[in-house]
Amino acid sequence: MLNFTNSQSAYLSLCYHYIRDTNSEKLFPKILGTPVNIFEEHIEMLLNNFELITPENALNFSYTDYKIQENKIGLLITFDDGLSDHYIAAKILAKHGIKALFFIPTCILEENLPVNPIIIHYCIATFGILKFVEELNYRLEKYLDNSLSYEIQFIKGKDNPDQTIKKIKKLFKYDLSSNLSRVILLDLYQTMLHVKYPDAMKIMHLTKEQISEMLEMGHSIGTHTYSHISIGSTSLSDDEFNYEIVEPKNHLEKYFGIQTDFMSYPFGSMRDCLSSKELIMRTNSYKLAFTVEEILNDKSTSPFELGRYMPTSRDTSKSLYNKMQNIIKG
Repeated sequence: MLNFTNSQSAYLSLCYHYIRDTNSEKLFPKILGTPVNIFEEHIEMLLNNFELITPENALNFSYTDYKIQENKIGLLITFDDGLSDHYIAAKILAKHGIKALFFIPTCILEENLPVNPIIIHYCIATFGILKFVEELNYRLEKYLDNSLSYEIQFIKGKDNPDQTIKKIKKLFKYDLSSNLSRVILLDLYQTMLHVKYPDAMKIMHLTKEQISEMLEMGHSIGTHTYSHISIGSTSLSDDEFNYEIVEPKNHLEKYFGIQTDFMSYPFGSMRDCLSSKELIMRTNSYKLAFTVEEILNDKSTSPFELGRYMPTSRDTSKSLYNKMQNIIKG
């Protein structure tokens, strides 16, 4: 057990994305995530070294005198993006008696359409970077008058694939308007991925039935905006803010007959989030909001600026443990 010698009460939070089983690794080997067997090792390590807390515990931690057991660190497990992989993870966690928090982008329920970054991941994994860039540049020309200033260049064997993917992600996150990003990515999804995989949504995202089962397992859900846009870097009108931030809470509560007080920011860096003051000024719908700032959440941490660490596809249980120790040490 990891001992926390400081007298203050605190907890860490993890933010997982892809949890890949044998079937998903075989079908889409280029989509990186935590393999199921490594995820199981993570869970064993966490159970041995932390006090696993529930979403309700986290809520009470911020608003009541609830404290983590003395000389221990609390640990809350969360998941972003409403991925189909999370159904597997939910069953593994339930087997260990762990209650996690799953953040759902509600476009997957309202429109049966995928979120922006997942379209990029699966299109590139299926068709390759070169084909994706060709199709993207064609659509930039189709939808923009000044498309040349946004075009992505990629020459196979010359340009770095990882750097090109970073440029693609930046284009959709920050350079284009959120509305135009959505239009272009849905065009790519419908004409590329959905043609090859008519059941693409079930491959990529959770279904309503799976989410209902996860709730029955004892897990909780929260919102992850409507379509997965960067909130802090976008000047949203009141109507747009309600559409992306407030209405998703109403959708989840209507669909599943629950109350949810939780949200997480897509992308989650400081650039992508609102400050506590900004969020409170615009809505009182939530009680906890999560970023991906790598901090230890203690009693002084704003409940609207909670931190999380995102495990990478390369994190073993040992490397994850070491990284969490570094966060604790500050």
